[in-house]
Order: sequence, then structure tokens, then C-alpha cells
Amino acid sequence: MSIHIVLATPVRLMRRVFISCLAAGLLAASLSTSQAQLGIAHSWGYDFHGELGTGGNVGNRVPQTVLSINGVTRVAGGGDHSLLLKSSGKVFACGFNLSGQLGDGTTIDKKKPVLVSGITNAVQIAAGADQSYALLADGTVRAWGRNDSGQLGDGTGINSSVPVTVSGLTKVVQIAAGHDCGIALKSDGTAWAWGYNGNGQIGDGTGTNRNSPVQVAGLTNVVQVAGSWSHMLALKSDGTVWAWGINADGQLGDGTNQNKFTPVQVVGITNAIQIAGGGLHSLALLSNGFVMAWGNNINGSLGDGTQVSRNTPALVPGISDVVQIAEGLYHSQALKSDGSLWAWGYNVEGQAGLGSDKDIIFEPTPLTALKGQTCVSSGALHTLSVQAVVQSVKLSPANMTTSFGKPIVISATLKSASGMLLPLEPIVFVVDGVDAGIARTNAAGKASLPLPLAQFGSVGTHAISVSFAGDGLYSLSRGVTTYTVNKANTSIKTSAFVGRPGDTKTLTATLKRLTDSAMLSGMALTFKIDGNAVGSATTDGMGKASLPYKFTEALSATSHALTVEFAGDGNHNASTGAGTLTVIQAPTKLSSYSASGKAGATVSLIAKLKRATDGQFVANRQLTFSIDGAVVGLATTDNAGQATLSYGIPLGTTKGAHPITVLFGGDTLYLGSSAASAVLSVK
Repeated sequence: MSIHIVLATPVRLMRRVFISCLAAGLLAASLSTSQAQLGIAHSWGYDFHGELGTGGNVGNRVPQTVLSINGVTRVAGGGDHSLLLKSSGKVFACGFNLSGQLGDGTTIDKKKPVLVSGITNAVQIAAGADQSYALLADGTVRAWGRNDSGQLGDGTGINSSVPVTVSGLTKVVQIAAGHDCGIALKSDGTAWAWGYNGNGQIGDGTGTNRNSPVQVAGLTNVVQVAGSWSHMLALKSDGTVWAWGINADGQLGDGTNQNKFTPVQVVGITNAIQIAGGGLHSLALLSNGFVMAWGNNINGSLGDGTQVSRNTPALVPGISDVVQIAEGLYHSQALKSDGSLWAWGYNVEGQAGLGSDKDIIFEPTPLTALKGQTCVSSGALHTLSVQAVVQSVKLSPANMTTSFGKPIVISATLKSASGMLLPLEPIVFVVDGVDAGIARTNAAGKASLPLPLAQFGSVGTHAISVSFAGDGLYSLSRGVTTYTVNKANTSIKTSAFVGRPGDTKTLTATLKRLTDSAMLSGMALTFKIDGNAVGSATTDGMGKASLPYKFTEALSATSHALTVEFAGDGNHNASTGAGTLTVIQAPTKLSSYSASGKAGATVSLIAKLKRATDGQFVANRQLTFSIDGAVVGLATTDNAGQATLSYGIPLGTTKGAHPITVLFGGDTLYLGSSAASAVLSVK
């Protein structure tokens, strides 16, 4: 269902339409009294139930001071009520209280802020239509107010006028509220939601209400969540924005107008650092200080000078250097780094704070009545802000040196001028001019961001820029440093190989990067024996190079030094591996041939020697010829492995067959062999 407000509609009929507060920059719970700042809260807009906290119920078109409260660090506007967080960790509330959303144990409206019961260590607040939330310093969440759709997340459907624990949530770092639901971001980057789910705003793929938190499907690496009337938003560490829920007016920004029951990516945004959800529109603050808007625009909510709605993000013209954003039902605010507030959109109740009686402010316009603001939040038809004496902070990025292939984690530490380390603050990292992501500081004030090696891991020196946008107590801060990636050391492993002359063996070696033990592929390795190159081979996907090598007579039958060398490349240092290659004697095969002749004649006795490993004939080996067991001479094999002995048949030799025996005695390379199959036939 889509809700559109016609300007002539009575304001009272719209009181339950809600927009969640700005969810940017969480404060430490350990602020001491001496560190607390004099935070002055202002409010303007609709005030029928006392939500402005000024003691009356007459709306104001210009900012007024909220009564009896100082030391405010954070504000949150609900449907018709308001929350204020003090540096002491206490929470105050004012306005409509029919469902107990003020948390003071009653259901009576309050025109001045009253103390929320039992909360003394809150670090963040969020307000829904008729429910309220507080994040405590221990990472748990409290809720109070209306609960007919499970919006308190305590497993019941019973309203509560005092805070109850949202069940099952620990290690929470940020909270936000929708109209009738809540959402929490855990330290592991997952998002959890509960409450009304008729339009899929819980993001679990169903339309079933949840009275206790369930994980939003498919979301990881989340750094901020934001709620709205019936859609929700999430910002991931890579700067992308995701949305789910009702989409009739394009408020999900995915280029469609179909509702989504699980998160979809908002198109065209990759460098967001903050998000905010409106009644039927959405905002994103980019790392360059510009603002994008999308969704319903009938009341100028997108600030582009038109009333044309958009289902994809477009730049809000005329405003830059923004550090915080917030949205009301159909109005929007932006806080610039100079502390000035700008507003645009629906203004029937003066919620823009400009003092103007125009029903619509079509383009961003500054509030001249306020200076030095540090926080802004919007209710449905009213707005609140905080003016504080801001403490300066120092953001100290760490430089580092690493090796190619090793995981890269860049970091920065944030602390105040008084030396206090600041936890839970978002730090934006830019590497080599490219937005690398957002990380929140831990309890030690340190934000750490892993970098994808494919994008940021090249050899060389890289520039790091870090920035903190500031919050209700602390100023904007920036820092620069570098990290250096050196070439990675490598190692080559080869082994011992044994062969005989004539054998063909595969010599192998593996190349490994030492930083991460990755086996390197596509690298050329050179194989050397006794310092002489015998060939090269390229490593495969397992880092293995294989070189077929034939053992020859050039190597003596002994152990030889095998070295494998990698020359290095742009990312890797050279390395050498050592092994051995041992040559052992090869078996031989001797063949002899028969001869014939008369006594007194000269004949040729012939034999051939080859190695058994590959059938290659062996040259320069001496063979011994014997007839009838008596040695008759020696001959040396030629290049064809043939030895020929001229033999004169003695006179008086008896006719008939005389056995010829040929013997090779062997040497360092070859085993001996003999042949006795031939005969000398004397005629």
C-alpha cells in the first residue's frame, strides 16, 4: 500500500506516519562528567502532543530550545514523540504517550522531557511510530511502547511503558527504527529485524510479523542500517546500499516499483558513507559530501525542484560538503561540515525550520536561525537538532609495510583531545583515491579494514586517506599515511632424481610464495645440472614445473648438482632450489654375427653393442672376441656400436662350427654383457 499526503489533509490524521532518526556515529558510554559537552537541543514543526518538548502544544516554524535538558548528544524523532540522549547515558522523552513510548511508566502525554525509566548507560537511541529503542553500552537493546506487531522484540505482543530487553540480541553496534519495526546491526556485520512485516520490511523473505529478532537474509559486511515507514536500508562496507520492503514509489532504488521481501542493491551507488530512510523516499550521503535521493517526490522530498518521483538515485542539487543526513515523512535535512543545517520538502507544519509558510520547499535551503549544529533527526512532522561545544579529535592512520600476496589490513585510531579512545565511530578509508570502505572503531578506538588484494595489493607505495565525519560531541577529522607492498619472497622445492644413460626422466620443481604459501602458476623455471642450463618449464596451477630430461653419456655415473632457478617478476623475488641428479650404470645388450671361411683365410668377426634403456648403440667401447673359448682379439665399437675384428683362420683348423663368444666388460656408465650365439664355420 502506498501513502500519499495531500496538502489539504488535516495534520492530525497523519500523526502515525514515521521516519527513523539519523543513524550516524555512536557515542561511547564511558563519557565522564568532565568530558560531557553542553549539548543544547532544538526542535520545530508539529507539536500537538508536546513532541517539541518546549512546554506547549503549538507548533513552531523556527527552532525553539527544548526545555530543562542540556548535555544532549543525540536526538531521535518518532511519530509524535521525541527522544534525547545525554552524555551521561540517560534518555529523556516527550510527546505522545498512549502506548507508553516515553518509557516513564505512564501512558500520559508529556510536553516537557521526562526521564526514561531504568536506563543509565545508553549509547544510541531510535524512535518508531509509537515505540522507542536504546542501545546500551554492553551491546544489548532495550525497547518500550507499542507492541501489537512485535515491535518491542521481547517475544510478546504486550505494550510496555517501561524498557524491556529485546530478546536474543548481543554485540549490537547500531540500531534504527521503522514505523512498526526495529533493526539492529551486530559487530559481525549482520543485520537483525523484528516487528511488523506486512510489506517485507523485516527482510527475511516472508510477510510474517516477528516478535523477536530474525536475521535479514543475505546481508553481510553491513556498517549501518536505517528504517523508514515500510522499507529498510543497509549500507555495506564497500559503499553499496541495499533496500527491502515496500517499493510502490521507487523508494528501494532498484529501478523497479515492486515490493521486495529480501534486500536488493540500490543501483548506481558504490561510495555511500551514510543512509537515511524517509516516509516513502530514501537518501544516501556519498564520500565526496554529496547527497543522492530517490523515491516519492510529490512533496519535494528529493530536493530536485520537481515533484517527479524516481525509482533510481539522483543527485540532490545545490548542496555539498554534507556530513549527516536525516529524513522526515516527506521532508529532508542535511548537516554540513560548517555546522549549518539545510532543509527541503514538505513544510505544512513548518518542519523545515525556515520560518517560511510555504507548503513545499523544493530545493535545499539553509536554516539561518541555527549555527554550529552537530546532530539532526526528524520525526514524522517535526525535527530536532543538537548544538554542542565540539571536542576536537585526532585520527591517526597507521602506516605499514607488507609483502605481495599477504592479507592487507589498514587501520586508524580515533581519540579525543582529552586522550579518550572513541569506540563505535565510522571511519571512511580511501586508498589511492578510491573508496575502500567503512569500518567502525573498536573498544580501543581502532578501526581496521581488510583490503581486497586484487584491487589494492599491487607492489609499490599506496596512499591512505582516512576521515571521520564527526558527531554530536566530536569534530570532523582526517588523516593521511601510506602502506608499502614489497615483492614477495619465494621458495623452490625440488628433489633427487636417479637415471641411467638413455633414460628419459621428468625433472620437477614447485614454486611457492612465502607470504601466503600460495603455489605460483605461469612462472618460468630454469633447470641446471652442474651449473649448466638444460631447459626451462612453466609452473602449472599447482605451482609445479615439469621438464623431460634424457640422461646422456655427457654425465658421469655419479651424483650431480641440480638447481632450479626463478628469475622473479614484478611481484616476486628470485629464488633457487637445490636437488640432486644421480647417474647409475645402464644395462647393455651385445649382439654377435656368425662368419665362415677356409683354414688360412681371413674373416671379419662382427658384434654390436647397444644400451638396453633406449636401444641406442654405444660407441668407443672395447669388445673381446673368443673362439672355442680362446681370446682371439679386441675391437672397439664405432658410432654405430659395431666392433669389427679381422681374424685369420689358422691352418690346420678343423672343419666345422666353432663357437664365437663376444664380451663387453662394462665401465662406469654401462654394465657388462656377452654374446655367444654366433659360430665360425670352417670349410
